[in-house]
Amino acid sequence: MKLKTLLLGSAGALAVAGGAAQAADLSVAEPVEYVKVCDAFGVGYWYIPGTDTCLKIGGYVQFDVMFHTAADVWYPSSYAHSAAWEFATEAAVTVTAKSMTEYGPLTGYVEFRARSDNNHASNSADIYEAGTGLVGTRLAYLDSAWLELGPLLVGRTGNVYDYGGGYNFDGSSLDADAAADQVRLSWAMSGFGVQLGIDDPRDRWGTDLSLSYSIPEIVAAVTTTQSHWDGKLSVGFAETTYGSGFGVQAAVTIKLNEIAKGDALRLKAAWAQSQVARFANNAAANYAGGSVWSALASFQHFWSPQLYSAVTFSYYLPSNAAASWSGALNLVWAPVTGFFAGVEGLYTVSAGGAGVWTAKIRLKRSW
Repeated sequence: MKLKTLLLGSAGALAVAGGAAQAADLSVAEPVEYVKVCDAFGVGYWYIPGTDTCLKIGGYVQFDVMFHTAADVWYPSSYAHSAAWEFATEAAVTVTAKSMTEYGPLTGYVEFRARSDNNHASNSADIYEAGTGLVGTRLAYLDSAWLELGPLLVGRTGNVYDYGGGYNFDGSSLDADAAADQVRLSWAMSGFGVQLGIDDPRDRWGTDLSLSYSIPEIVAAVTTTQSHWDGKLSVGFAETTYGSGFGVQAAVTIKLNEIAKGDALRLKAAWAQSQVARFANNAAANYAGGSVWSALASFQHFWSPQLYSAVTFSYYLPSNAAASWSGALNLVWAPVTGFFAGVEGLYTVSAGGAGVWTAKIRLKRSW
């Protein structure tokens, strides 16, 4: 009897010890961290595990088929093709990181783009094949990268002076919109804002700068955002080999939801001294003496929530040449969120010359 009691007691002690050991093992197991949704900065953000930083990943894939009435429209160099059409593929990945600090939101943004086409323009991104010359363009590049803390932003992004183009696929080539490496200060209150910036002048002025340029591009803007419209008045000052000068630009977007939800009219006009003509048209040639004007009007209408179109008219008038103008019309079908397919026609007249028709079919998936 004593032996049986002793054996049963030993077995119970071992069982308790084993259970205690298992409990001890469980108590030191690492907790599992799950990705949590972050709704502090809008839709699509999630917390990086173990941090208070919210991350959002976006991007797009885009495929274009382009047609034109002249074989050399897209190829001004001696590498012109004879075909009046071409394919092009473009993709982008964007990453936005945000967190709240005692100085305000801390933001970092990066956008990488890559493109494949056969546009035989001469630039360092083109690919050459030994013995055959230039064969095409395959490039990947940093489109934008900036960080922002409170009112301070530094990095490469859209210029303070600029506002944005029309509602056609790729904006207008006859207005002033250029990204730049910059330092910017912004303040906003009660629907109004003030922005001041200094930019690397090489981003807009390129070879029109002297080799020993001494000042950056200086830009400033007043903005407003109201329930039915938003607008911007901006000024810029720069120095080129043709002299120093300034430009002024005014733009407004009027929301026309009374016609159909999403409808909008965008109007923009700019004036600049000719030595800094690119404050009116980013592709313009700068020159000494005179002034230049540009204007843009673009209207977007939703025929249904899935079908919409836009008409855009752009105009540029330098004091030393005839006017240039272009008109664009598109029709876009967006059957599901994040995807659209559209067709667009563009007619351009450069400096009073013969008009040229171009057309583009685009399919785009965004996320």
